[in-house]
Amino acid sequence: MNSFILYIECLISGYLIGSILFASLITKLATNQNIRELGNGNPGAYNVFRNVNKFLGILSGLLDVSKSFVPMLIASRFLQTTDTIALGCIGIGSVIGHGYPLYYRFKGGRAASTLLGMYLFFIPIELLIALIIDALIVLGIIKKQYGIWGPSILIALSGILCLFFPHETNIKVIVWIGALVTLYFNRDKLFGKKENPQPEVSKTA
Repeated sequence: MNSFILYIECLISGYLIGSILFASLITKLATNQNIRELGNGNPGAYNVFRNVNKFLGILSGLLDVSKSFVPMLIASRFLQTTDTIALGCIGIGSVIGHGYPLYYRFKGGRAASTLLGMYLFFIPIELLIALIIDALIVLGIIKKQYGIWGPSILIALSGILCLFFPHETNIKVIVWIGALVTLYFNRDKLFGKKENPQPEVSKTA
């Protein structure tokens, strides 16, 4: 198969899977509420954790991680895909899908958990080290705004650490592309823009 066509197929496949917003689905099924009407209006795991149910929030986060990790694992182990760019396209596609979901009028979440799924596949050791350091910094020093500082530090540390490990260049580039895409989805929080306290809710059923 032509490499370019393979990359496009992987990107689209990842995007379609990433477009599934588990926070929205779980909140609707468990409470019959719209996650966009709760908390900060973000259809993400942290909003579910804080404003719906802690267990459901954790479940939403794990499912968001799986949106990138599981398809990449299936492609690698069962479909014998060894091209790291193709695998990276699945991960990046999932991240983009979470931020601009096809099934929700392109209004999605911040995609941090989905990016971490890609990191878990490509750079698990760096992710584990970053997680330990992140916990020490956020819980021991910062002690506030865990939903912002936690993922931000984790992503940044993982990306920096991967530069010092013997990965092929493609993987390092993909890791940083994913980080930049996720940074774009978090630009309002990171750069101090105010979030709409009463997000617009679709009137459709």
